[in-house]
Amino acid sequence: MNREETRPWIFAGLASSLPSIEPSAADVKAGRTRVCKPPPDPWDEIDPNEPPPPCRLIRAPSQAGEQDGLRELTLEEGQQSVSQTPQIFLFRYRDKIHAIDHSCPHQSYPLSRGSLYDIEDFGIVLSAGIVCPKHGWSFDLHTGQSDRGKYQLGVYEIDIRQGEEVWVRRKARK
Repeated sequence: MNREETRPWIFAGLASSLPSIEPSAADVKAGRTRVCKPPPDPWDEIDPNEPPPPCRLIRAPSQAGEQDGLRELTLEEGQQSVSQTPQIFLFRYRDKIHAIDHSCPHQSYPLSRGSLYDIEDFGIVLSAGIVCPKHGWSFDLHTGQSDRGKYQLGVYEIDIRQGEEVWVRRKARK
């Protein structure tokens, strides 16, 4: 059995369920864009017409080949159980779908509370990254490489099937 076969594809939902996160003028000025709005506090007034957050969490299978137990989590469920359950964090940033581990590899903080940014060189966008809000560590969304130490964020390959179905599988580490 080769390495490709040990990393199964997982159905992660429909592409249309992931609206694109685009930086606002304030985000551009700050250099970072919030991924998701945190779950509201109980005293917050909730507008029923407000669109859902532009990201999804699914419980990742804990073993190769496991599909049972694969289910979507609410942001609140995911943020409360981030270090206990492997979770795949999906979102679309600047029209590209990304799937990463929801847990920061440094101290298991939920990355749905983080911020996105463009990795640029002389004004040319080379990649995109996410910053963990707990300690400010950054990770490249394509490679998982950290800006500090040898920490590596789990990154997933994306396959769009039949024009709408999003399938993911963990990228092999290099």
